[in-house]
Amino acid sequence: MYNRSEVLSQKENKNEGSLKEQAAKQVQPIVKVGDRIKCPECDSIGRVVWVSQDKKTMGVQCPASHRGMNKVWSEYGGETLVPSTKARKNVVFLTAIE
Repeated sequence: MYNRSEVLSQKENKNEGSLKEQAAKQVQPIVKVGDRIKCPECDSIGRVVWVSQDKKTMGVQCPASHRGMNKVWSEYGGETLVPSTKARKNVVFLTAIE
């Protein structure tokens, strides 16, 4: 024979398990190739062109122009960062899926 407190605790355990399962399902949004997402570098809208198999990383292609990486220039001494002068369009950025 069950006590009233045991019955209530069993019901609470069942509810907690289902809440945990629901939270786990809602943690990672589903991202598919072709989805529109904000570019991680600027405010324009890019599109997803690649999603990793483990669904943790994606590639976002941005139609806006972005500067290249900074180059290290050194001549007989300290290193100086020189910004790239080329601007490129349709650059793909690898970012983590939130």
